[in-house]
Amino acid sequence: MKRISALGALMLTAAIGASPGNAEPVRGVVELFTSQGCSSCPPADKILGEFSDRNGVITLAWHVDYWDYLGWKDTFSSSAFTKRQRSYASALGTNSVFTPQIIVNGRTVADNGSFNRSISSSLGGLPVAVNAKTKAGKLTIDVGAGAGAANLYLVTYSESRTVKIGRGENRGRDIVYRHAVSGIKNIGKWTGGAMNLTLPAGGTCAILLQRPGLGEILGAASCG
Repeated sequence: MKRISALGALMLTAAIGASPGNAEPVRGVVELFTSQGCSSCPPADKILGEFSDRNGVITLAWHVDYWDYLGWKDTFSSSAFTKRQRSYASALGTNSVFTPQIIVNGRTVADNGSFNRSISSSLGGLPVAVNAKTKAGKLTIDVGAGAGAANLYLVTYSESRTVKIGRGENRGRDIVYRHAVSGIKNIGKWTGGAMNLTLPAGGTCAILLQRPGLGEILGAASCG
């Protein structure tokens, strides 16, 4: 791939948030804050799974740890994921955190009463083109041009896991969890110009381009 032509393509598609080489532009990132110990979470977990199968949508399930004290430790939970949710609460001006909570594109909080409708209405496209491709043990990331500054994150997750809940509010249930996050890493700073990164490949992942302070998500891509 010639670098000049690749960057040119990225700049041309940046306005509509397309990811060069992908079948469909990424229309949005759906983040679910959930817990295996929360009795009201399984319906939201199921909805996230349904959106995980849609083209042009990146879904991520962040399992928080503040339900763990009720007798069942969430097998995917992390205090870092709880911190992310609390940071969103601060950035969005809300008073508290809760589960299930769905945030779309880093700004819109989906309506708990109608997740499907609220998510669908919020998926309108991302302004900066991001493309990620895995080949021969390498992950190549291209980010298009835009305005302002943002952080570039690599988020690793599992495609699908079934967990048998032994205790707590969901005890006795076998629940399928899609796209449960296992880690997040800041891999670079974006200052508005087109950029390219090459990293060692490793696991299922997504790339997020997000304003500082957990602001708006400007672009995203799956590590295809």
